[in-house]
Amino acid sequence: MNSRKVDLARHRLPSPGRLAELVLESSADFAVLTICLDGTITSWNSAAERVMGWSEDEAVGREARMIFTPEDQAANTCGQEMARARSSGRAADERWHIRKDGTRFWGSGSMTRLEDDETGEHIGYVKIVRDRTAQHLAGERLRASEAVLRSVFENSADCLKLLTPDGHLVLMNGPGLAMLGFSGLEEVRGRDYAALWPEEERDKVRVALAEAAAGRVGRFHGHGPANTPRWWDVQVTPVPGGHGGPELLVASSRDVTERERSREALRVSEARLRAALGISTVGVMFWGPRSALTEVNDAFLHMTGFSHDEVIGKTWQELTPPEFHAPSLRAEEELSTVGETTPYEKQFYRQDGSRWWGLFAARQIGDEVVEFVLDVTDRREAEAALRASEERYHVAVRATNDAVWDWDLQRDRIEWNEALRDAYGHRVDGLISSGGWWFEHIHPEDRERVSRSIHAVIKGGGDRWADEYRFRRADDGYADVLDRGYMVRGPNGEPLRMIGAMLDVTERRQSERELRRLNEHLEVEVAHRATEFRRQEEALRQSQKLEAVGQLTGGVAHDFNNLLTIIRSSAGLLRRSNLPEERRRRYVEAIVETADRAAKLTGQLLAFARRQPLKPEVFVVGERVRSVVELVRPLVGVRVAIETSIECQGCTVEADPSQFETALVNLAVNARDAMEGEGRLTLRTWLASKVPPTRGHAGTPGAFVAVSLSDMGIGIASEMLGRIFEPFFTTKEPGKGTGLGLSQVYGFAKQSGGELQVESEVGRGSTFTLYLPQTEAKLVVQPTLSGGEADTPVDGRRNVLLVEDNTQVGEFARQMLEDLGYVATWASNAKAALELLTDDASRFDVVFSDVVMPGMNGVELGKAIRCRWPDLPVVLTSGYSHVLAHGGTQGFELLNKPYSVEGLSRVLRSSR
Repeated sequence: MNSRKVDLARHRLPSPGRLAELVLESSADFAVLTICLDGTITSWNSAAERVMGWSEDEAVGREARMIFTPEDQAANTCGQEMARARSSGRAADERWHIRKDGTRFWGSGSMTRLEDDETGEHIGYVKIVRDRTAQHLAGERLRASEAVLRSVFENSADCLKLLTPDGHLVLMNGPGLAMLGFSGLEEVRGRDYAALWPEEERDKVRVALAEAAAGRVGRFHGHGPANTPRWWDVQVTPVPGGHGGPELLVASSRDVTERERSREALRVSEARLRAALGISTVGVMFWGPRSALTEVNDAFLHMTGFSHDEVIGKTWQELTPPEFHAPSLRAEEELSTVGETTPYEKQFYRQDGSRWWGLFAARQIGDEVVEFVLDVTDRREAEAALRASEERYHVAVRATNDAVWDWDLQRDRIEWNEALRDAYGHRVDGLISSGGWWFEHIHPEDRERVSRSIHAVIKGGGDRWADEYRFRRADDGYADVLDRGYMVRGPNGEPLRMIGAMLDVTERRQSERELRRLNEHLEVEVAHRATEFRRQEEALRQSQKLEAVGQLTGGVAHDFNNLLTIIRSSAGLLRRSNLPEERRRRYVEAIVETADRAAKLTGQLLAFARRQPLKPEVFVVGERVRSVVELVRPLVGVRVAIETSIECQGCTVEADPSQFETALVNLAVNARDAMEGEGRLTLRTWLASKVPPTRGHAGTPGAFVAVSLSDMGIGIASEMLGRIFEPFFTTKEPGKGTGLGLSQVYGFAKQSGGELQVESEVGRGSTFTLYLPQTEAKLVVQPTLSGGEADTPVDGRRNVLLVEDNTQVGEFARQMLEDLGYVATWASNAKAALELLTDDASRFDVVFSDVVMPGMNGVELGKAIRCRWPDLPVVLTSGYSHVLAHGGTQGFELLNKPYSVEGLSRVLRSSR
C-alpha cells in the first residue's frame, strides 16, 4: 500500500480542546489514531508507535486498514468498523492486528465517530487499541484446559463432585449421578455430602472434609451412600482460592466394591482405575503458533528429564529424531484438516540425549495445539525383545541339529522341527505327531522308565524333565539321545504344554568310552612322571642347599681362621717367660679385641638368620639417628658431607637400639665406600602409612617409621640387587668387606617386624630404607651401668645358682663367679636346678642360666621360677637361640655370649 501526502488543511479537525480531551482519556498503553472520512490516518500517538512499530511520520497519510490482518483487509473489516461507528457513534472491536514487522497482536479497543464541536458535522474517526495478546492467549489456554477438565470430569469412570468448604454439594458429574441413582443435579445440589452416607460412615466423611478444608488431602474408605450402597475409596482435595484458603473441595469417589469381594478382582480393578485416571502418567503439551512449546505438565517433565525452563520454546523438530519427522508431519496435516490426530507412536529425545517411545494424540484449540502422550517405551522394548527372542528361537530351531519338540498336552499333539527328518529320518506329515507315536519309538527297555519319569513331572507339579534313552530311527537302528523338556502351566498349575529338545549323543557316548580307556592309561603315565619330577626337584633343592651351606661355611671359616690366627699367635707369645710387661699387655689386648670381633661376626650371622637374641626397647628414632650421625662422621671422613632430615619428630619404635645403631653404621660405611670417600650422605626419617612392595613381596599396610640413607656412589647393577643381602656376598674388592654388613641390617629389619628396601641406579647412587613398626608405648629408661673393672658382689647377693649344660663353659663360669667373690652352685640342666630350688630356694640370691639346654630351656626355667619363687631374680645367657629370636627374653635380663668378666659382674649386680 503506497502512502500519499495528505492535505491536512482541507480536513477539518476537532478543536484543540476536544483533541486534548481525547488524549487525556487515553493512557500510555493505549494506541490512539485519528482517521479521516476516507480511511486515511491523520494522527498517530506515541503509544501507537510502541504497540505497532510505525512512527508517526510513517503512519500519517496511510490507509488505516494497514493495521488489520490480510484476511480482515480482504473482508474490508476496517470499512465495516467505520460504518458501525458512523451509524451508532462507537464500534467496539477485539481481533488480531498487524505490526510493522508483520507479527500479530490481539488488539482490544473501539472506533468512535468524530464531530465538529461547533457545527456537529461528522469529520472522521478516532480508533483506540490496546495490546491484549498475553491475556488472550492465557484465556485460550484456560478455555482449552477447561475443555480438557470438563472432558475428564464428565467422562471419568469415578464419581466426581465439587463441594463448598463446609461440605455441601455444588456439582456432580454425570457418571457419578448415574452410579448413585440420581436423575439430575437438582436432586443433590446444596445437600450436605456427609448426610448422603449411612450414619456409621459419616464421621470418616467429616474428618476427610476437615482435612481438605485445612489445605490437605483427605481420604477415607467407606460403604454407601445410603440409596445405592457400594464400597468406595474417596479422596477430597482442596481447590485453592484467592484468599489463601480453599475455594472449593474436589471429591473423587471410586467404586471398589469388587475389590472387597475378591482380592484378585481388587488388583485388576485398581490397575484399570490407575491406568484410566492416573494423570501423572499422561504427559500434556501446549504448542504455540510456531510449533514451539508454550506449556507442559509435570508428567511430561518426568518423562523427558527436562526442567520447565529448558523445554519451553523447543519445537517438535528439536525433540523428535529426524527419522520420526514423517509421522509428526502427518499429524500436523490432520490437525489442519480435521482439528485432531489419530493416535500415533514415535520416539522423543530426553534431556540427556537418550530416546523414549510415546503414544501421542493432539487436538487443535484456537491457535494452540494441546497434545497428550503416554510413555510406551517399556511396551515397545518388550515387543522388540519378544520379536528378537522369537526370531532367535526360530533361527535356533532351524539351525540346531537337535530335534526340538512342542507337546500340546491338552490335544496330545507334538510339533517337531526339521531335525526329526534330517537326523532321524522320520517323515511325519507336517512334522506333527501324537505322544503315542513318540513313545512307540522309544526302545522297549527304556519306554516304561521314560514314561514314568516324564509323567511324574507333568502330574507332580515340576517344571523341568530330563532323561536319556534309545530312540528308534527310521532305519530301525537306535540312537542314544539326551532329551530335556520344560513345562508350561496355566494360572492354576494345570499342565498345558511341554517344550523340549532331543540331542543325539551316540557319538559322544562312544567317545566317552574311548576317553575312559585313555584316561586310565594317562593316569598311570602322569603318576609315573610326577614321581620322577618330584625326585628331580628334591635333588635340585638339596643341591641348592648344599651350595648355600658351602658358601656360608667357607665365608665363616675364612673370617674365623683370620681371627684365630691372631688369638693363637698372641697366646703363643704370652708363654715366653722373658716377655716385657708392655708387650704382654699388648698381646692380651689383641686377644680381647679379636674376641670382640669374633662376637660381632657371630652377631651379624645370627642377625641375618634372624636368630640374634635382641633386647627390644622403646626409643625415639630421631634422637638415635642424630647420635649415629655424630658416630659416623669420623668414620666416613671430612670429604663426605652428611645431611639429616628428621620429618617424624617424637616417633618411637620398639627394637634393639644397639642393633639399630649397628645397622645404620653398616649402611653409612657401605655408602662411604660406594662414594670412594667423597660425596654427600643423606639420612631422612618420616612416618610411612605402609611398606611398599619389594623383592616380589606384597606391601604391608600400617604405621611404620622409615629411615633412609642415600649416597651419590657408583650404584648397584640391577642384576646384583637380588643377591646383596646374601651372607658374604659383596661388590667390594677382595679384602675390603666381609659381605655381612647388609646381611645384619636385613636380618635386624626382619626380626624386628620390619623391612629393608633398596633403590639404586648405576652411576646415580643408592638409597636404603629401613622400615620399623611405629609404637605408642612409653619410653624405657635404661639404668646407667658403670664400666671398667669388675666389682665385688652386693651384700646379700653372694649365692648364685649356675645352670649350664656345657661342662667346659660351666666350669669356667663357676671359676669366674668365685673369682668375683660369689658362691656358685652348678646345676647341669633345668631339672637339677629346680630340684635344688625345691630343697631350699632361700639360700640362692640369683639364678644365672644358659638358654639352650636339653629338655627344658632357660626361658621355660625362668618362667617356672617366676611362678614358684617370684622374688628370686633370673639372668639368662646365650650366644644363639631360636627361642629368644622368636619369643624374646620374656622380661628376663640377658647377657649375650661371649661375655666378659666385667659384663657378668655388671649384670649380676643390676639384677633384682
